[in-house]
Amino acid sequence: MGADVVASIVSAVEGALAGSRCEVAPGSPGHYALTVVWAGFSGRSRLEQQRAVLSAIAPLMKGAAAPLHAVDRLTTRVA
Repeated sequence: MGADVVASIVSAVEGALAGSRCEVAPGSPGHYALTVVWAGFSGRSRLEQQRAVLSAIAPLMKGAAAPLHAVDRLTTRVA
């Protein structure tokens, strides 16, 4: 299941933020660390950058059986 969740996270982020590159590192069950590089972060505050990523993955965090329980670390960088 872990590889499927990682693929789902990458797909959600890269689909929502066209041209981005997302790397995901699994942690404890349901916990992940994300690094997202995207030119669209340019001129945005760190909070705006993180909100863009979290908005993209929000559907994966909904419900009692959500595959993504927590983002332990979220790193964003301008491409």
